[in-house]
Amino acid sequence: MQQRTKLLIGSLASSLGIIVLFTSIAFTSALDFTRHQIPNLLHDHNQHLIEMLPETPSLGQIQAMLPYHETRSDTLSVIDAEGHLLTTADNRSSQEPLAHIDSKSLLSASSGFATIDDEEYIWASTPVPDTPYTIVNTHRRPQTGLRDFMKHIGVPIGFAALISIWLSTWGAMVIASLFRRLNEQHAQLEHQARHDPLTGLPNRDALSQTIDETIARRDGDPQTLAVCMIDLQQFKEINDSLGHHCGDELLRQVARRLNAVLQAPDQAGRFYGNKFAIMLSNAGEAAIDSIAETLLGTLENAFEIDGRYLYIRGTLGVALYPQHATSAPVLLQKAEAAIFQARKNTQNAAVFQALDNKGAAERLGLINDLRNALRDGQLELHYQPKLDLRNHRLIGAEALARWVHPQHGPIPPDQFIEIAERTGLIKELTRWVLETAVQQCAHCHANGWVVKISANLSAINLHDEELVPLIASLLERHRLPARSLVVEITETAMMADPARAKAQLQKLDTLGVCISIDDFGTGYSSLGHLRQLPVDEIKIDKSFVMDMIASEDDASIVRATIGLAHDLGLEVVAEGVEDETILQQLTNMGCDIAQGYHIARPMPAAQFVAMLDEHTETKKENQAAAS
Repeated sequence: MQQRTKLLIGSLASSLGIIVLFTSIAFTSALDFTRHQIPNLLHDHNQHLIEMLPETPSLGQIQAMLPYHETRSDTLSVIDAEGHLLTTADNRSSQEPLAHIDSKSLLSASSGFATIDDEEYIWASTPVPDTPYTIVNTHRRPQTGLRDFMKHIGVPIGFAALISIWLSTWGAMVIASLFRRLNEQHAQLEHQARHDPLTGLPNRDALSQTIDETIARRDGDPQTLAVCMIDLQQFKEINDSLGHHCGDELLRQVARRLNAVLQAPDQAGRFYGNKFAIMLSNAGEAAIDSIAETLLGTLENAFEIDGRYLYIRGTLGVALYPQHATSAPVLLQKAEAAIFQARKNTQNAAVFQALDNKGAAERLGLINDLRNALRDGQLELHYQPKLDLRNHRLIGAEALARWVHPQHGPIPPDQFIEIAERTGLIKELTRWVLETAVQQCAHCHANGWVVKISANLSAINLHDEELVPLIASLLERHRLPARSLVVEITETAMMADPARAKAQLQKLDTLGVCISIDDFGTGYSSLGHLRQLPVDEIKIDKSFVMDMIASEDDASIVRATIGLAHDLGLEVVAEGVEDETILQQLTNMGCDIAQGYHIARPMPAAQFVAMLDEHTETKKENQAAAS
């Protein structure tokens, strides 16, 4: 039975029940009212009769007056002090009702009622002053039933019933409509929580749940289940060159093609970004070639978007149950790892291969752990101080991300940054680094330290249109001067896409942020090329600095780089300063800033602030410069 019908029947039943209850209460109340109201009227009648009698009247005078004041329904009688009925032959009819009533009741109570046959008698007794007589006025009426009662109030109750039924029906319809809308909204919210809003496919959580439920239903059945993952290539280029609306439409068309080649209970879902995951409920390793051909074949034909025909390729990774894992999260993780294995072997598809190298296997497991680390706040930012060689003041630090894994301990930055870049987490990681670094720099400024904090950007960040707005909002929120933030981009990343790098760096320069080229000397670019970019400083790669004492060639490169950079109006930072000899030689060469273990190792924020507090003279100079 539909909910609307249930509500309607319930409302009508409630309304009819209320009408019946109201009618019965009204009927009972009406009877009680008449039984209390009529005796008062009878007493008034008796009192009026007594007032008409002479003082100290005789029995005869009283009896003589009674017949003239009787009515069709009221009978007057007289009783003496003993309760005897006193009447005359002319008034013998008054004995009939009173004969059934106890004479003591007539004297002890001023009123009462009695039912005789089908009639009800209501009486009221009033003593005559200065006489032993009492006048009893008896009112006779037929016993009132519900049917008689309804003759008088049936029409109003009928109208009330109709109005109540109409209101109940209307209310039931409104409530049913409200429940229907609430159910629709609940279903919509539940659908949104489990589906990707762009493609309409199940999201990662929903697909993981489906995989786990499918595994649970098998209850030990060794039948193979395959979890596949497709990573779309050239997707970033399409987004960057044609806009995100083209990228979104491409993802929608890919989703439709995948659904078209799948049959229930197989299911496709959007994993994240440009990755799609597919669950195949009955697919063994022998069928992998056919699976790869079918799934990757959906991408072969051109995609028509805004009048353009776009071609993309995909890389397929496959993990199998129960050979590789017995739970959805691990299967998805290993399917993603298989994509990297396929790329490493320059293949279009690969089945996950367990690695003999324990360290490599752990790195694959870190993919999911890094997501959790960013979510749970396991990462920490350390700061490596920078020393101004011109006045030997601490002028700032480079912010470096550190990760202490709950099981594996400290993870090298190069390792988890590579994972972040490969899995698309670099954007989230960079956001966290920038926000933490800007907040710490603002804290130093608030305590009198006018320092600069450097944060590293990945090559992927140069393609992020949200980067510049993010930095602008962070500087505004923490009220930090833009020149106090230095963004470092490696020379290799910059030269990978010079046009894109130039466009992004110009936006940062317009914002007022300092720009530093990191690891200079390893990317085979020239200072003449850098002249075309809005760069403020260069950092000589530590491989040249650390060996310049033993290698004259390295010393010559460092010396030439410092001279040419100064000619272009750029500051020079030398990283990898490991001892006093190197520091002194850099000073003699005219290097501006030094960074390395000889000055200080990377340290937590609290230790960096404590180191700044030790340089009281430097603090005074900073405060003077700020004023």
